[in-house]
Amino acid sequence: MPWPAKKRGPRGDSPAEGKDVELIMIRHAEAVSRGQGDVNADADRALTEHGHAQAHALVPALQGRVARLDVVLTSPLLRARQTAEDLLERWPGPKPELRLCDELAPDAKPGKLARILRKLRKEWVALVGHQPDLSAHVAWLIGSKKAQLDLAKAGLARITCAEGPDKGTGILVWLITPEWFMEK
Repeated sequence: MPWPAKKRGPRGDSPAEGKDVELIMIRHAEAVSRGQGDVNADADRALTEHGHAQAHALVPALQGRVARLDVVLTSPLLRARQTAEDLLERWPGPKPELRLCDELAPDAKPGKLARILRKLRKEWVALVGHQPDLSAHVAWLIGSKKAQLDLAKAGLARITCAEGPDKGTGILVWLITPEWFMEK
């Protein structure tokens, strides 16, 4: 169902039926270091045991903070995919769709990611990616090149975009480190 033409965003796209678009930015959980074991390529770095625990802890951390997740977009790199898969493995109720998104790989441009997000026409979207790119995406969305965000591994940020995801349309609602939601 197409969005109504009366409420259009700055790029000609409109938010879902006049509703805010909620983006949950998730940095991948802890991964093995390059060169550890037989891992030489950055794209092949898997989660550590602690990283899997961090990814599983995302579920209770998000419950009560998000209404739902309509779709989860993840970087194609192994550590991000595993973080997203671990999150969905324990997600209660209807499982959101999981999609690979090249625009979440390292060095992707925020504008290209925003175009993908606007085409989704979803209200609640989780994005699993990498630093410093996720922070750059957040800064771009909130309209500040000078924003200094440091998303910890398995850290979360919620951005509300009232006019659809685009440069300067977002509001940073919260930023949470795993130390806040991981059991000691």
